[in-house]
Amino acid sequence: MNNILVKIKKNKLLTLVSLIYLVLFWVNTDKAILSVKNSIYYVKEMLEIMPAIFVITSLIEKNVPKNVIINNLGENSGIKGTVLSFILGSFSAGPIYAAFPICKTLIKKGASISNIVIILSSWAVIKVPMLLNEAKFLGIKFMFLRWILTIISILCMSYLVSLLVEHANTPNTEKKIIELS
Repeated sequence: MNNILVKIKKNKLLTLVSLIYLVLFWVNTDKAILSVKNSIYYVKEMLEIMPAIFVITSLIEKNVPKNVIINNLGENSGIKGTVLSFILGSFSAGPIYAAFPICKTLIKKGASISNIVIILSSWAVIKVPMLLNEAKFLGIKFMFLRWILTIISILCMSYLVSLLVEHANTPNTEKKIIELS
């Protein structure tokens, strides 16, 4: 019984979601089945994408020197870091959750918070292939204005987040690895 409580405390979110599913099965079985099917779909999608992301993350971790990240994406990288962050995010492929492990590695190697916000935001809303589709369906003027306003918004967000979140407040996996060994 004590082991079960410890596991529940360690997995609070999973326990909460499981309880919500149980309640949903009891209240509305059809919606619960639909929810389970959707969850299975997303888990399958993540299982297809995440191994490649972990390989990319490992390659960055192993092969890209820390000073390269600091010089190109660090606090003092200036406009070069901002432009590079936009390029990295805009030319990426895949869902936004694939960017999180990569960005965690970049933070660990010295990337600035503002550049991480730019990478994540441009990964989510400025994908170059999507811009072409947007222009095709909504028009070039719409696409161009949305693109410009989105970039301005991302720059404002990156500045504000860098003021509100310090580098020390991000997860530091190096410290945890040292503590475990």
